[in-house]
Amino acid sequence: MHRTVGLIGAGGIANAHLPAWLDLGYDVVVHSPADDAEQLVRRHGGGRVASGLGELLATAAVVDICTPTDTHFDLALAALEHRLPTVCEKPLTRTLGEAEELVARFAEAGVPLFPAHVVRYFAEYAELRAAVARGDVGRVAVQRHTRQGRSPHSGWYLDADRSGGVLLDLMIHDIDVSRWIGGEVERVFARTHAVDGSQSTQAFLTHVSGAISVLTATWTTAPIDFRTHFEVAGSHGVLHGDSDERRPFRYQGEAAADAGILPDFSPLTSPYRAELGDFLDAIATGGTPRVTALDGLQAMRVADAVARSVAESLPIDLKPATEEASAA
Repeated sequence: MHRTVGLIGAGGIANAHLPAWLDLGYDVVVHSPADDAEQLVRRHGGGRVASGLGELLATAAVVDICTPTDTHFDLALAALEHRLPTVCEKPLTRTLGEAEELVARFAEAGVPLFPAHVVRYFAEYAELRAAVARGDVGRVAVQRHTRQGRSPHSGWYLDADRSGGVLLDLMIHDIDVSRWIGGEVERVFARTHAVDGSQSTQAFLTHVSGAISVLTATWTTAPIDFRTHFEVAGSHGVLHGDSDERRPFRYQGEAAADAGILPDFSPLTSPYRAELGDFLDAIATGGTPRVTALDGLQAMRVADAVARSVAESLPIDLKPATEEASAA
């Protein structure tokens, strides 16, 4: 595979992806429907601007979609027509039906599709998963995940039909993490409260294992900083993480003091670089990345259940996950 990435989109998240690709040693060609690709390239001192989507698809060996959520489906299908391995920012698509079709079509074609659920690559969440796998908390009983940030002031995020609101912008991250830690989800109950430009969604997930996850995602007009927090409790202890703490990860429980529970990472290492590097390794080796297309699809299934629960004011039962061919 030649080392050219086609980056579609030049907005917020592209400012994390472009420098990561450059640091990985890739040539990046950028196209943006919003006509801001030149500014992105100048800002980061690397990459070049394509004359249009056609040139990008003809040039690239890998496509990276960093555009508004409602455009993901069509752009991913365009990449599939060229049989290009595709990275797609979360969520995979705006609707569950689109996500199901997209994953099925990539799988049928045998072309890799990678949903960019980057939180799995943040050091404290990676260590959370490792600690649970080691058995540090015993059998997981309850998870609490919160994620908050300032409400968008303008742009496509404010159009819920395009963005999916706080559910698909923020909560989708913790839906994915809660599945990663607690396994498949069988029931969802959720509520959303909105006041002017602020909105908060709280969801209660019942996992097949019997574990419960409580997720809270908030956009607010209040002058707050972006913050994440988790707490995972089990039969042997509790794991905590808080982005406001100097030490973002701590453990209370039965593990020995020298168990190496704190994550070993450099603050200079970008989780976006780690994520894209993992996807590249999967393409090169045919291996399984940390997050797969089916993970992205399952996150959308839970998110769809959350939205239906909010709309109907009722708990929603999810059908058991069936065996599907992996598109990753």
